Amino acid sequence: MRLALWMYEGTAHHGVGRIANSMQKVHAVFHAPQGDDYVNPIFTMLERTPAFPQMTTSVVSGRDLAQGTIRLPETLRQVEAKLHPDLIIVCASCSTILLQEDLEVVAANAHTQAEVLVYDANPYRMAEVLSADGLFTQLTKRYARPQPLTARPSVNIIGPASLGFHVRTDLICLRRIMQTLGVQVNVIAPLGASLADMARLPAAWLNIAPYRELGRKAAVYLEEQFGTPALYDAPIGVQPTLAWLRRLVEMLNDVGARVDGPAVDLPPLTAFSLDGMSAPSGVPWFARTADMDSFSSKNAFVFGDATHTVGIVKFLHDELGMDIAGAGTYLAHEAGWVAEQLVGYLPPTADQESPTADRTAHGQPSSVGGLLVTDRFQDVAARIAELQPSLVCGTQMERHSCRKLDIPCIVIAPPTHIENHLLGYRPMLGFDGADVIADEVYTTTTLGLEKHLIDLFGDAGLEYEENGGQEIGQDTPALDTPPSQENAVASGALPHPLTPKAQTPTWTPDAQAMLKKVPFFVRGRVQRNVEKYATEQGVSDITVDVLQAAKEALGG
Repeated sequence: MRLALWMYEGTAHHGVGRIANSMQKVHAVFHAPQGDDYVNPIFTMLERTPAFPQMTTSVVSGRDLAQGTIRLPETLRQVEAKLHPDLIIVCASCSTILLQEDLEVVAANAHTQAEVLVYDANPYRMAEVLSADGLFTQLTKRYARPQPLTARPSVNIIGPASLGFHVRTDLICLRRIMQTLGVQVNVIAPLGASLADMARLPAAWLNIAPYRELGRKAAVYLEEQFGTPALYDAPIGVQPTLAWLRRLVEMLNDVGARVDGPAVDLPPLTAFSLDGMSAPSGVPWFARTADMDSFSSKNAFVFGDATHTVGIVKFLHDELGMDIAGAGTYLAHEAGWVAEQLVGYLPPTADQESPTADRTAHGQPSSVGGLLVTDRFQDVAARIAELQPSLVCGTQMERHSCRKLDIPCIVIAPPTHIENHLLGYRPMLGFDGADVIADEVYTTTTLGLEKHLIDLFGDAGLEYEENGGQEIGQDTPALDTPPSQENAVASGALPHPLTPKAQTPTWTPDAQAMLKKVPFFVRGRVQRNVEKYATEQGVSDITVDVLQAAKEALGG
């Protein structure tokens, strides 16, 4: 594994913690040195639940190593005595796995009444997503039992887990949809599921597995082993939700016809709205208003996990009319699927590979079907700086990068910040989720309008005076490049978008004044093109003459 200041995925035992912390009477014990218990504060800070994380660290100290002492059996007995779990999941952390201890034998020596599962979450072969998905699939195979189907139409919702992205409100949305359809929710797993619930999974008529990252393999197993059909699509956006609803009803009625059960009818769409009377989403109307019509001239860059990257790209393009400047994912094992889903959405590239092209070595950026595939946030920041999109939809890392680049950004995928774990109802799925995403896009890209209007028209006679009559902002730089970006470029944190490893030319006051006359919506591009021209010509100071020469050379 690679150590870095920021990582898109947590470690393998972070993934184990997500599953254990999701389930009832399941506890994770990490065999780890002191300091590798950082996952506990992460869950405590972000999860926003009254319960303490269902994770314990069996600390391995330097003295223990020197004396050949292992404290894991004692820790397992203490966990059982205090918490009485049905299952204890044991895994080694990144450091202790190097000791190559036989944890199966060690755990057996604890002689606990609770069942103990030693999970091989090797951090050198997997990270958070693969670890969590692998563990949940293993639990599904271990506990699911053959049984009759429920009498009424029912579904399992598979994939929501602790620290998932908006999963709690996604669940509220999915529950509302099932209630409107008259469909019973049999089991939700892993979030809130017990081992007895896991055994009841095959009783459902249908599995709903909307997240590509977690639950899909378990649903495939249930389909192969017990014949339970699965709906794998994520209903992100209005039209995808309509198609998802029709497919859901069709699949349930197929099962109903086979078992002679009751049919499921699709009610009027107003039944899915919050008030039960109006349209279920305002996006189709709002996207055609004057407020949103201007979005057809904007473009966006999207980066994240597989599920949300695909869903957001299609939503922005198909329902808000935005162009897609580019997209990417940090999940290399899902890059082929993401690229296939986004064929026709991404701009063509000269060296575009097929969606099934081999990727480069770990840690190196690659392009799969025009899709950026990397787990280094610096690569993503450089691509954003190069493209200069109107909007970025990414993770909390892109939000930080875009702050330096003065580009609007919304978080649409993990990793997240605490502000993405809100108490209110903000789903990403369904009709309600479409409204949430559209609102987020609209407010994020328009809140800076005041700044642009002031740039274009000045203070319009509304001068503010302080400091002895000096206008606020009088001593600030006249150019559009934000000081934060200049500092980032100077410090090497971010490359200059057009002149990497080169000193940015200085603008004279006269040239600055002329640049201010350029319309704000193209001023940044003009500035970058002129700076590129000046650098290529070896000019250190951009004067009015240089600006005019650049304009002629660039055909302006």
